Amino acid sequence: MTLTTLTRRRLAAAGIATVSALAFLPAGQADAAPAIVVHARSHIGEQGGSCKEFVQRMYNETHANSLGTGYWTAYVNAGYHLVAKSAVVPGDVIQETDTSSHTTGIHTAIVTGDPAGATIRVVDSNWVGHNTVGEHAYDPDAHAASKGGKAYYWHK
Repeated sequence: MTLTTLTRRRLAAAGIATVSALAFLPAGQADAAPAIVVHARSHIGEQGGSCKEFVQRMYNETHANSLGTGYWTAYVNAGYHLVAKSAVVPGDVIQETDTSSHTTGIHTAIVTGDPAGATIRVVDSNWVGHNTVGEHAYDPDAHAASKGGKAYYWHK
Protein backbone atom coordinates (compact mmCIF):
# COMPACT_ATOMS: atom_id res chain seq x y z
CA MET A 1 0.00 0.00 0.00
CA THR A 2 1.32 3.44 -0.85
CA LEU A 3 0.16 6.74 0.56
CA THR A 4 -0.41 9.79 -1.57
CA THR A 5 1.61 12.89 -0.81
CA LEU A 6 -1.53 14.65 0.42
CA THR A 7 -2.30 11.79 2.80
CA ARG A 8 1.29 11.76 4.09
CA ARG A 9 1.14 15.52 4.68
CA ARG A 10 -2.15 15.21 6.55
CA LEU A 11 -0.73 12.40 8.70
CA ALA A 12 2.40 14.41 9.40
CA ALA A 13 0.40 17.52 10.26
CA ALA A 14 -1.72 15.46 12.64
CA GLY A 15 1.42 14.07 14.25
CA ILE A 16 0.78 10.54 13.01
CA ALA A 17 3.92 8.85 11.73
CA THR A 18 3.80 6.70 8.61
CA VAL A 19 5.75 3.50 8.06
CA SER A 20 7.94 5.20 5.46
CA ALA A 21 8.59 8.09 7.82
CA LEU A 22 9.79 5.72 10.53
CA ALA A 23 11.77 3.31 8.40
CA PHE A 24 15.16 4.61 9.51
CA LEU A 25 14.56 5.03 13.24
CA PRO A 26 15.82 2.34 15.61
CA ALA A 27 13.18 0.04 17.11
CA GLY A 28 11.49 1.68 20.07
CA GLN A 29 12.19 5.22 18.88
CA ALA A 30 9.45 5.45 16.26
CA ASP A 31 7.21 7.53 18.49
CA ALA A 32 10.09 9.90 19.26
CA ALA A 33 10.52 11.21 15.71
CA PRO A 34 10.44 15.01 15.85
CA ALA A 35 7.71 16.69 13.83
CA ILE A 36 10.27 18.30 11.49
CA VAL A 37 11.64 14.83 10.57
CA VAL A 38 8.21 13.33 9.92
CA HIS A 39 7.14 16.39 7.94
CA ALA A 40 10.34 16.54 5.86
CA ARG A 41 10.07 12.83 5.04
CA SER A 42 6.53 13.39 3.79
CA HIS A 43 8.06 15.44 0.95
CA ILE A 44 10.57 12.82 -0.28
CA GLY A 45 10.56 12.69 -4.07
CA GLU A 46 9.04 16.14 -4.43
CA GLN A 47 10.67 19.36 -5.61
CA GLY A 48 12.00 21.13 -2.52
CA GLY A 49 14.07 23.97 -3.95
CA SER A 50 17.51 24.66 -2.57
CA CYS A 51 18.64 22.79 0.54
CA LYS A 52 18.52 25.90 2.76
CA GLU A 53 15.05 26.88 1.50
CA PHE A 54 13.75 23.37 2.15
CA VAL A 55 15.05 23.22 5.73
CA GLN A 56 13.72 26.72 6.42
CA ARG A 57 10.28 25.77 5.08
CA MET A 58 10.19 22.51 7.06
CA TYR A 59 11.15 24.39 10.23
CA ASN A 60 8.60 27.16 9.66
CA GLU A 61 5.82 24.61 9.02
CA THR A 62 6.54 22.66 12.23
CA HIS A 63 7.57 25.31 14.77
CA ALA A 64 5.77 28.24 16.34
CA ASN A 65 8.60 30.68 15.61
CA SER A 66 10.24 31.31 12.25
CA LEU A 67 13.68 30.30 11.02
CA GLY A 68 15.28 33.24 9.27
CA THR A 69 17.15 33.10 6.01
CA GLY A 70 20.71 33.49 7.29
CA TYR A 71 23.32 30.77 7.48
CA TRP A 72 24.42 31.31 11.08
CA THR A 73 22.36 33.91 12.92
CA ALA A 74 19.09 32.30 11.78
CA TYR A 75 19.85 29.25 13.92
CA VAL A 76 21.05 31.27 16.90
CA ASN A 77 17.94 33.48 16.74
CA ALA A 78 15.66 30.42 16.50
CA GLY A 79 17.10 29.01 19.74
CA TYR A 80 19.58 26.49 18.36
CA HIS A 81 23.00 25.88 19.88
CA LEU A 82 26.03 24.11 18.46
CA VAL A 83 26.72 20.51 19.46
CA ALA A 84 29.37 17.98 18.55
CA LYS A 85 28.72 15.71 15.58
CA SER A 86 28.58 12.73 17.93
CA ALA A 87 25.76 14.40 19.89
CA VAL A 88 23.30 15.02 17.04
CA VAL A 89 19.84 13.48 17.23
CA PRO A 90 16.97 13.31 14.76
CA GLY A 91 15.55 16.80 14.19
CA ASP A 92 18.88 18.61 14.48
CA VAL A 93 20.15 20.62 11.52
CA ILE A 94 23.48 20.39 9.74
CA GLN A 95 24.63 23.65 8.18
CA GLU A 96 27.79 23.69 6.12
CA THR A 97 29.19 27.20 5.61
CA ASP A 98 32.41 29.00 4.99
CA THR A 99 34.61 29.14 8.08
CA SER A 100 35.03 32.90 8.36
CA SER A 101 31.84 34.88 7.86
CA HIS A 102 29.27 32.02 7.96
CA THR A 103 27.40 33.75 5.16
CA THR A 104 28.01 31.38 2.26
CA GLY A 105 26.21 28.05 2.40
CA ILE A 106 27.45 24.78 1.02
CA HIS A 107 24.67 22.43 2.20
CA THR A 108 21.87 22.26 4.77
CA ALA A 109 20.10 19.12 5.98
CA ILE A 110 17.80 17.78 8.71
CA VAL A 111 19.22 14.91 10.74
CA THR A 112 17.03 11.79 10.66
CA GLY A 113 19.36 9.30 12.34
CA ASP A 114 22.11 9.15 14.91
CA PRO A 115 25.69 9.34 13.63
CA ALA A 116 27.11 6.04 12.43
CA GLY A 117 30.84 6.59 12.20
CA ALA A 118 31.59 9.39 9.78
CA THR A 119 28.14 9.42 8.18
CA ILE A 120 24.82 10.79 9.34
CA ARG A 121 21.40 9.99 7.87
CA VAL A 122 19.61 13.14 6.70
CA VAL A 123 16.67 14.39 4.66
CA ASP A 124 17.35 17.37 2.44
CA SER A 125 16.76 18.90 -0.95
CA ASN A 126 19.12 19.29 -3.89
CA TRP A 127 21.36 16.33 -3.04
CA VAL A 128 19.76 13.20 -4.52
CA GLY A 129 18.61 15.18 -7.55
CA HIS A 130 18.29 18.78 -8.70
CA ASN A 131 15.99 20.49 -6.16
CA THR A 132 14.60 17.07 -5.22
CA VAL A 133 13.90 16.01 -1.62
CA GLY A 134 15.56 12.78 -0.56
CA GLU A 135 16.97 10.86 2.37
CA HIS A 136 20.52 9.52 2.42
CA ALA A 137 23.63 9.16 4.55
CA TYR A 138 26.64 11.41 4.08
CA ASP A 139 29.71 12.74 5.86
CA PRO A 140 29.13 16.47 6.42
CA ASP A 141 32.67 17.11 7.65
CA ALA A 142 34.28 15.61 4.56
CA HIS A 143 31.81 17.29 2.20
CA ALA A 144 32.26 20.72 3.78
CA ALA A 145 36.05 20.39 3.82
CA SER A 146 36.05 19.48 0.12
CA LYS A 147 34.35 22.83 -0.56
CA GLY A 148 36.58 24.86 1.76
CA GLY A 149 34.00 25.06 4.53
CA LYS A 150 33.03 23.46 7.82
CA ALA A 151 30.01 21.51 9.03
CA TYR A 152 28.13 22.89 12.03
CA TYR A 153 25.66 20.80 14.01
CA TRP A 154 22.68 22.69 15.44
CA HIS A 155 20.45 21.36 18.23
CA LYS A 156 17.32 22.98 19.61
